Amino acid sequence: MKKESRLKWVILLNVIITVSQIIGGIVGNSMALISDAMHNFSDVAALTISLVAIVLAKKEATYSKSFGYKRAEVLAAFVNSAFIIAVAIYIIVESVQRLQITQTLEINNDLVIWLAGIAIIANGLSVVFLAKDAKNSMNMKSAFLHLLSDTLFSVAVLGGGLAMKYYGVTWVDGVLSILIGVYLIATSWQLLWSSTKILLQFVPEGINIPLLVKEVEQLKEVKNIHHIHVWQLDEYTIHLEAHVDLKEDLNVSHTHEIQKKIEELLHTNFSIGHITLQFEHGLEENKKLIQ
Repeated sequence: MKKESRLKWVILLNVIITVSQIIGGIVGNSMALISDAMHNFSDVAALTISLVAIVLAKKEATYSKSFGYKRAEVLAAFVNSAFIIAVAIYIIVESVQRLQITQTLEINNDLVIWLAGIAIIANGLSVVFLAKDAKNSMNMKSAFLHLLSDTLFSVAVLGGGLAMKYYGVTWVDGVLSILIGVYLIATSWQLLWSSTKILLQFVPEGINIPLLVKEVEQLKEVKNIHHIHVWQLDEYTIHLEAHVDLKEDLNVSHTHEIQKKIEELLHTNFSIGHITLQFEHGLEENKKLIQ
């Protein structure tokens, strides 16, 4: 089964879970169940965005879109993580307000326990469905982690329901909801920052510009390398463009040989896959390393 098909099944499964938990949370007066449903709903949105992004990323480049939609999945990861953080803030605020009145509410613990148990099974199946694809994609990994956290949160809701049923501890529901919100923010922030760095074209982690310059300038034909820009087009491909000042005024065929040396060095030592070089000799211009 293709990952697109797996995503579609997981989306359908999560829609069923979400609707069931919202109804159960309202009927059973459980904020933990409602907060878990909100997270599941955010996963439905996230999975849908991920599915659309996968389809777009496969589209060919055109004259008006020379890179195609290569960053669609990175953008999806950014949107998903930002949305999850917003939902988490909502959960925390609602839970704090609910804690102030929880003593007056009658919570249907049996309903909470049963629905939480069903959610654990359904979310667990979703996690298994996406586990393989999550290893190679930021987009799919974000969806996988959200579903995994859903499974854990459903376990927490189940624990809260059992505590309220057998020990009469009514504040557990609200406290667990707050913990869920805090954990969501913590887990989503890393993904948000990672996708932001790609979208803003930061130098990828592991690329040391001074070291890169030092290694290139050790080539006997190279006087210096400057005006360097290194970025990621997506999570798989690193691009570099730079000016290379040569020691001698060489013809084009000789610069091709030098370019091959530089490309091999950059690919082997820095995993840079797409390299654009402008060769120069004797130009009096600003030789800033970064510009």
